[in-house]
Amino acid sequence: GFPPGYAYELYKKHGTALKGLQAEGLIDDTDEARDEYLKEVHDLPLSMHLAEDKELRLMLEKLDPSIPKYIFTASVHHHAERCLEALGIRDLFENQIIDVKACGFATKHSREAFESAMKVAKVTDPSSCVFMDDSVKNIVMGSSIGWRCVLVGRVGRDCGTTIDSKDSAEYEIDRIHDLPKVFPELFLS
Repeated sequence: GFPPGYAYELYKKHGTALKGLQAEGLIDDTDEARDEYLKEVHDLPLSMHLAEDKELRLMLEKLDPSIPKYIFTASVHHHAERCLEALGIRDLFENQIIDVKACGFATKHSREAFESAMKVAKVTDPSSCVFMDDSVKNIVMGSSIGWRCVLVGRVGRDCGTTIDSKDSAEYEIDRIHDLPKVFPELFLS
């Protein structure tokens, strides 16, 4: 029961709506309260937003299997699994989801989250990480710690305006399906 736009205002002010709710004293800073909130906000019908993507699956199947791949999400593991399932690619990411809990609830666009992701993936060289995201904030942070970054999409999901991260992203692509065009070395020929 919050007014429309309130969660977005908390997100802008605190980095995530959850952190904002905690800072405003509206959710207790306990594992139980966080888990309940995260379960509630991610219990959405995905069929309205996601569908099986055979083109994406074919692209992912062509990735070099010797290169480890991970899903690095600001969401929770269960929600990421549901999204991957809806896209028809869940089986391609067994035990390879790095979620907000694995990052100690750090906002994804924080140095702490990226460093946590590297620890989970057992990576010591940031330049060996290739990161694709649709958030300029996330791309800027990834680039600042040495990750090779690709901005996916040209329209901001928060505001609908044209976005770019030419100063931070190594590449910008319209859709994730275009990844082989900019990083062919990740794929089997």
